[in-house]
Amino acid sequence: MNLQGHSVWVIGAGFLGSALADTCREAGARVLTIDPAAVANLRGSAGDEALLQHALQRLVPDMVFCCAATHGGTVEDYRRAYLEPVEKLVKLLCGTRVVFCSSTSVYAGRGGETVTEDSPSRAVSERAGILLQAEQVVLQGGGVVVRLASLYGPGRCELLRRFFKALPGVPGAASRRLNYLHRDDAVQALLLLGTQPWLQEGLFNVSGESFTKSAVYGLLEAAFNIEAEPESAAPSARGVSDMYVDCSRLRALGWSPQRSMLAFAHEWIS
Repeated sequence: MNLQGHSVWVIGAGFLGSALADTCREAGARVLTIDPAAVANLRGSAGDEALLQHALQRLVPDMVFCCAATHGGTVEDYRRAYLEPVEKLVKLLCGTRVVFCSSTSVYAGRGGETVTEDSPSRAVSERAGILLQAEQVVLQGGGVVVRLASLYGPGRCELLRRFFKALPGVPGAASRRLNYLHRDDAVQALLLLGTQPWLQEGLFNVSGESFTKSAVYGLLEAAFNIEAEPESAAPSARGVSDMYVDCSRLRALGWSPQRSMLAFAHEWIS
């Protein structure tokens, strides 16, 4: 993808945002990153209007990607990372494409059903409610919301970490449906949605592969001749999702995942 002539802000320079920023630079874009903790061009919160005004003096964007992450965090962490930044960005950058990274965890899927962008969402906690509020701010401002499946990539995959260290497996029954997305495939999806000149506001699911828990562990056991630990880890406070994430809406635009969990597993141990 050629991004010559484009100016991009990336909010959040962590696992996903740093890779996105690097890809944009390699494609010829001018890029400014903002993060309160990670290595970035500007250190601070995108919810700080004074910092955003300073950022505008350095680079006026035609695309903004919000890739913040809290790694759990408190309700206030969610508010600072997600809601406050998009409120400021949508107000300050009227007419600029804002692409907001959300999560497929907001769906109500618990019984293995298929979820599309039209499926009901759920605010089972105050944190999830804040994420949904941030989505609405972006959509009402004419932006794009991207609900990402569980990300994995260089140095990061909880399923593989547990498998190769013989730790209890991911939570849930053998029939639980899991959805995974390689970081690099997520980057390509974000760039596609950020650069479509005709695309108005919209909501898109992004998932690379979907397996039942028994199927993915069976695949790994056969490939590496290792038996998975029969015990399962305890579920997180958010509970255990169980659904197939459909991303036909994004695939219709020409995106398709290029990375697989099995290929990455071979990279993991090499």
